[in-house]
Amino acid sequence: MTSNRTSGAVPVDEFVQAVGAQLDRAQDALALKVSGGNRPLTWALKDLQIELRVFVEFDDRGRLMLRSAGPNEKEASALHFSFTTITRPMVEENSYQYQRETDPRSIEDFRGSAEFDGDTQRKLDLLGVRTMGQLKQLDPMAVQAVMGIPATKLQAALAASSRPAVTGQEVVARPDGVRLLKIRGANLYSGILPEVRLAGHPVEVLDAQPNAVLVRPLAIHDEGQVEVFTDGHRATGWFRLGGAAGPNGANGAGSAGGSTNGAAP
Repeated sequence: MTSNRTSGAVPVDEFVQAVGAQLDRAQDALALKVSGGNRPLTWALKDLQIELRVFVEFDDRGRLMLRSAGPNEKEASALHFSFTTITRPMVEENSYQYQRETDPRSIEDFRGSAEFDGDTQRKLDLLGVRTMGQLKQLDPMAVQAVMGIPATKLQAALAASSRPAVTGQEVVARPDGVRLLKIRGANLYSGILPEVRLAGHPVEVLDAQPNAVLVRPLAIHDEGQVEVFTDGHRATGWFRLGGAAGPNGANGAGSAGGSTNGAAP
């Protein structure tokens, strides 16, 4: 049964995540019990099955919602959820790897330039397209034919996202104690090493990828503006080197700077 009512309803994905979170806590508690109690044998959860009596509803964004049936509501649908175990390699193999995304920026960041409305966003969500990197892999004309999204809107979003942008930073500590700076963003490399300036000073570029550039800061650098020049465009952000490096050579998320575009001097 479907309805437009969403009072007390829960999105399906949030329900599944809530169940998963509680199972994770049970697993963590079991690990503590085994390590602290020196037990040679204990229990493990292999499968979990849940049957729900609910009403299926849709909110204004087109999300599927579940609302528990009341005492006198007899027309509810029966939904069966079966949870089973899965290993980390299986999760990594069958899920989207955002850290490998060439352009991880959210499509919502370009709603203004592409004139995306709620219906367009919902259709892209149904396709599983949430980042500009995913959108770049699609043919706008094919999306228009299948999903009814005007190709001109998609092309406008792709044009707006083609310029370089700086979105963050990461301090990388080498074994010899030298600290490098990894500048994260999009469209930072197109085959020719970009020019990078930290606080107005040119710095050495050690490695460049479309979504990250690794540079060697000067001894005088602590914090300031990042400038990346590539393909005649300029992207800006903010860097901060202060503080001790973390376990993986990072001192936390860098300041995400806005990107501006202009001819490189």
